[in-house]
Amino acid sequence: MFIVKINQIYLLMMKNKIIIAVVISLLIGFTACKENGFTVKGKFENNHYAYCVLDEVRPYEIAALDTILLINNGFSYFVNTIEKGFYRIRFDDTTFITFIAGDKDNISLTGDLLCIKNTQNIIGNEESKLFLEVNRKVHEMYLITDSLAKIFVAYKDTEAFDSIRTQLDSCYYHNFEYYKNYLRDFIIQHPNKLASISAFYQKIGHRNFFSDIEDKELLDKMIKELSIAYPSNQHVIALKERLEHD
Repeated sequence: MFIVKINQIYLLMMKNKIIIAVVISLLIGFTACKENGFTVKGKFENNHYAYCVLDEVRPYEIAALDTILLINNGFSYFVNTIEKGFYRIRFDDTTFITFIAGDKDNISLTGDLLCIKNTQNIIGNEESKLFLEVNRKVHEMYLITDSLAKIFVAYKDTEAFDSIRTQLDSCYYHNFEYYKNYLRDFIIQHPNKLASISAFYQKIGHRNFFSDIEDKELLDKMIKELSIAYPSNQHVIALKERLEHD
């Protein structure tokens, strides 16, 4: 009887160990599924949207990944990925926030949806901080160009138009060179950052700040550093392919 009791206790202990082992395995498996990727959170003012869309900005397309329900004007979402890349939270075709994120990042987005370009803020990693810096600078140039265009239209049919046009052209080219120099300095300081790809291919209207041919030395330096930092990144590979085909 005593031996039977011992055997029962032993079997019970073994059964409990098996259950514990299964639970631990499930927990490890769940953790493994969640460990590769990043979390993005958002909180927005003046929101009238019920949901937003998470897009991945790929080298040759923009792919919608998921629709995210907004609760109390915000959201939290986990993206399963290893590679660092460009993403955006889109509310409509003109209202969105683009950021850079990859494995282990925790991205936080805030802003006023009535004027998101002027109020957006991104924290969570250096790449997104730099990317936002570039976008803010280029938006400054856009606002200047827009103001000059409005003055151009206002004086178009007046006697002072020729004089005004000369001043407007001078102001435009002065500011274009100023922001081009800013972007060049940015790339030189951060040649191994994905944000520098965006900086190199920025444009105002149909006019690019840089050319693959005229600014080849700057581009080659950026590609060399990016290839070291992100040897298998899709954006770096696409950049190399673009230059090979040109």
